[in-house]
Amino acid sequence: MKLESLSNDLLLDLFELLDVVNLLRAFSGLNARFNSLLYDVRSYRVDLRSISKEDFNIFCSTYLHLISNRTIYVRLSDDEDTPFQCSQFQSVDLGFQLFENLRSLTFNSISSDHSIDKHFFIKCCKSNHLTHLKFVDCKLFHIKIEDFQDAIDHIWSLPKLSHLYWDFWFKCGRHFRIPTSISTSLKCLTICKNDCYSYVFPCLLEKIPCLEKFSMSSDSYDDDDIPLSHKFIPSPLNLNIKKLTLLSVRSLRVMTALFQLLPNITRLKIEVYSITLDGHQWKEMIVNYLPQLKHFQFKINFNFGLSINDSTNEEKVDQYLSTYRTPFWIEHRQWFIRCHWSQWNGVLGICVYSLPYAFDSFHLSDNVSNYHTKSTCSSDMYYCYDSVRYIGYNPLLLNKESFSYMQLINIEQLSLEFPIDQHFFSIILNLENLLALNVTITKEDDQWQLQTLLDRAPRLFSLSFSSSILAAMPPYPYTSSSIRRLDLECSDPLRRHHSYDKKQCMELIQSPLGIQCRILVIKVEHDVSILELIYGMENLRTLHVSDDNDKRSNPNDLVEVLKHYLPSNWTITRLCYGHIIIKS
Repeated sequence: MKLESLSNDLLLDLFELLDVVNLLRAFSGLNARFNSLLYDVRSYRVDLRSISKEDFNIFCSTYLHLISNRTIYVRLSDDEDTPFQCSQFQSVDLGFQLFENLRSLTFNSISSDHSIDKHFFIKCCKSNHLTHLKFVDCKLFHIKIEDFQDAIDHIWSLPKLSHLYWDFWFKCGRHFRIPTSISTSLKCLTICKNDCYSYVFPCLLEKIPCLEKFSMSSDSYDDDDIPLSHKFIPSPLNLNIKKLTLLSVRSLRVMTALFQLLPNITRLKIEVYSITLDGHQWKEMIVNYLPQLKHFQFKINFNFGLSINDSTNEEKVDQYLSTYRTPFWIEHRQWFIRCHWSQWNGVLGICVYSLPYAFDSFHLSDNVSNYHTKSTCSSDMYYCYDSVRYIGYNPLLLNKESFSYMQLINIEQLSLEFPIDQHFFSIILNLENLLALNVTITKEDDQWQLQTLLDRAPRLFSLSFSSSILAAMPPYPYTSSSIRRLDLECSDPLRRHHSYDKKQCMELIQSPLGIQCRILVIKVEHDVSILELIYGMENLRTLHVSDDNDKRSNPNDLVEVLKHYLPSNWTITRLCYGHIIIKS
């Protein structure tokens, strides 16, 4: 009665706080007013990550057809938490043509399930209203990219598609296949971790004449590249592109080729490895190829020759930094940089980046004793590091005065070694966004600090142990209402991998984190423990298990034994002898 006294606008605001499955299960069929709000007024964003198989089946069979024409966003996931979801969705046989108003579609961690092929993706991408399409960490190792050409051409023919995010692994590599048709609607294209060569760019850009923003990460080296014999000439069709992002660049030829093709770039973000570029070389490329550039964000990691001694190294770095202290950088553009350097195995390593820092990961050398940093900006200028999402916390290094400028507020993945002190919380101001935590515990007295971190991380999903003393394994005493993934395949301080015996497995099953665990990575001492874990952990969906007893020479094949004793809804995959993945 109290709910019914609320206005329709307030009820719709309330509905936004609930996920679509629980919303429909709670309010559908209560009365005509609620049904009208649910099925005639409200639009739906259907995100099926983390949904249980039972809830998925109920949702697809009972509610999905009722909201298909009001669904504007769908996200399907085949990750560890929701294995084989796409196959389940395919078996529902609810044609995507019923999603008349679908605007955005995301495929997350699509696996090498042989039932998922090009026809599945063509069938899913049927909506003529689709504007945003994302493939995130998709691995189709059973398909060659050449055999996926029809799906690529179909995607390119979608009449309203404006944003495409492409992160695919195929059999035999990650080359992006050039479409045969032209897309006149595509404005933003991201291609992740692909082996892109300079000669493909003119052909690719011809297929997307209206493109405004292009992002790419590449693992190609100059030695792998096949350059064109003639000079790159900008095409009038490419003059719309204003924003360019290049990550993991290892080929100067690839980088230069794109600069030559895209002279109207105004915003450039680039991450470079193993290429030595100083301020003078950057200036020459910008003046010659990118005259319209206004915003420049970059990071370079490279080896600066042999390390002599601290004094000589610093002189060498100062000479390098002087190329970024010219009027072009300081006065005309007001672009400032910071440089970190250290020596490792006799080599001087350098990381140089623009300020403010613009990248999601921040890597620091493990060599603390001779780590140094300098900047071209004055000491009273502050630049934030809000973009950083992933970091390995090194207390000995970050406690240094030279890192007092850092404050991190958006960390999602964190690796650290205990103990930590109060300086940790002056750099990492909050853990509200933390999703994954990897820890090393070397002393039994440090265990309580882990619980302190868990209490401050309300969204933490994954907890893993890189190294731990035997007394801290498994994680019996720890509690967290959000953790659903445990990685316990760690080693002791002597790098000996720990195998869980029957008693420890049973204690893990009965522990607070074990009871709620959905994804487990573990090494077991006895084969029978695998069955005990699966039958004892009622929420388990995926088990990565290492077992030294799984050998080719065994008369009783472990996979066949597990198939005999496990229910038919569990699938068993042996990656190699001694490592098995079991999914439900």
